[in-house]
Amino acid sequence: MKPEDRITIIHCANIYPLIFCFTGILVAFSIQSLLGDLYGKESSASSWCISTAFMFPVLCTTLYWAFVNQAIFRLCRIVYATHKWLQHFWLYIIIPPIEFILSCALLSPLLFWHDIVYLPQEYFCYVPYTNILGILWVILNAYGNPLLILLFIYIRITIFLRRQSINQALVVKKRQERDLLVIRRIFITVGLLLTLGIPSVILLLMYLITREESPLFFRIEWLSVSLSMVGLSVVLVFFTPQLKSIILKKYQPNQIVPSAGSVADSVPMGVLQSRFK
Repeated sequence: MKPEDRITIIHCANIYPLIFCFTGILVAFSIQSLLGDLYGKESSASSWCISTAFMFPVLCTTLYWAFVNQAIFRLCRIVYATHKWLQHFWLYIIIPPIEFILSCALLSPLLFWHDIVYLPQEYFCYVPYTNILGILWVILNAYGNPLLILLFIYIRITIFLRRQSINQALVVKKRQERDLLVIRRIFITVGLLLTLGIPSVILLLMYLITREESPLFFRIEWLSVSLSMVGLSVVLVFFTPQLKSIILKKYQPNQIVPSAGSVADSVPMGVLQSRFK
């Protein structure tokens, strides 16, 4: 396997488990809400409830940083091509656990501020959307920072490619254009995922204006997040050309090319004699 294909597999091996764990917590929230609506059984803000609610934005933050890792790899291949250690696959094995720890540290104020509480109407623990500071802190760290860095990387690569010489090698130029296309797709994917949160933003703005709580806030938010995870798991394959080619190579049957001797042996003798007449 090529080093580039190894790094692609590492990125996907980082993203898909995060999607699985993130979706698992989301399903647990939905089950608790459903059971609460059916039986009206309330719980309490236990340590397990608060820990699960805390891991939800942490996994979301780490997931978006995984897309930043893909963009950073493309940035290193184009702008910092001479620094080979920045393109080593071991680097992208070490980075994800560090990002997970940093995400926990960045979101730890939610625990110190006691923003995560039990929501009796929803039957699970989370930051209430009436807590503007807590919600803004989650949005800033989970969505804002990764999106700004992706935008910076895309602009940096675009400016770098425009300053390159026209006499650049065709192979290098094609590879750089392909890397830029991948980053553009990553940026579009993240942007589309963020647009699914527009209904929740509208409800939040309505609360800021009217000061009336909407019982549909979290129901709509979890629905949009569910659609995001489903779309993300599918789009990731089609928006990553290396991953698609690796999968096709894996399941494509091996074609045996016959040798010249075997072709000659397969031709009937009558046809060969007629050719020499």
